[in-house]
Amino acid sequence: MSDISPYSQPKPPKTITKVKDDRFLDFTCIHTWITLTIIGIGLYLFRMIANEFLYKNYYDVLMYFGIAYLVGNVWYRFFRTEEKTQYNIDKLKFLISDKRGKHVVNTFDTLVDELEKFIPIKKIHENGIIEFAGNEFGIIMETHPNRISDEEREQHEKKLEKLVNGIPANTHFKTLSCSVLEPRKPILNFLLDLSSQAGTFKPRNQHLTDLYLKISEDDSKVIAWKYYAFLSLGKQKNIDQAKIQYGAVAPGLLKNMKGANLRPRILTETREIIDCYRTMFSEVAV
Repeated sequence: MSDISPYSQPKPPKTITKVKDDRFLDFTCIHTWITLTIIGIGLYLFRMIANEFLYKNYYDVLMYFGIAYLVGNVWYRFFRTEEKTQYNIDKLKFLISDKRGKHVVNTFDTLVDELEKFIPIKKIHENGIIEFAGNEFGIIMETHPNRISDEEREQHEKKLEKLVNGIPANTHFKTLSCSVLEPRKPILNFLLDLSSQAGTFKPRNQHLTDLYLKISEDDSKVIAWKYYAFLSLGKQKNIDQAKIQYGAVAPGLLKNMKGANLRPRILTETREIIDCYRTMFSEVAV
């Protein structure tokens, strides 16, 4: 009876690394010319230091040492790599062009009243209650609805009907879905950075590599969606009255939304609400 093992020899994991071109001594690269110039200046200065030291001109020795230090410090701070060299050259060109008046920034002034026609937010209060112009108040919710199968559709529609019927009369309630662009490049760069920091732990390297290859080789179009709901608290005299209306309407609505598997979450942080409006204005809304 022969020994047959169900296991095969493991293949070495694929590795992904960022390839960095070394363009030193490439005479088409300005970094090379600057570095060679600095080396030439350094050799000349050290020659002068040796000569002055022989003649015991110690003040001149200190002067040449100081010049050599300044030259070396300038090279290290601004030109030690090709990336830093190109960055500082571009920065210098930009400053020169700016002094010559070639960079014009178009500005415009818009009255607050005009801006409030588009986003009339006055203040964001506790519990995510938004105060709009004209003493109007409301809240924004992010929802995460489940995908509904054909068998569940009838029951789901009944839950939505219960949700709509539970909204008080003359209460403005609106749902909005937005298609969101999610390019793969930031994800690939993130995985690439993780791979470079993974060390020698092979299972993790293999997992990150497989994820990277799977995403990079997938050419299918991905459509991501975000879903929001807005509940108006109506026109109120002040924030205290708005909180009373919030307590009367929001809990029941949230309960019915959860019953319909919409999984609502009220946006309470200022940054979340700003990002919500940015998404609704910048992406395709349905």
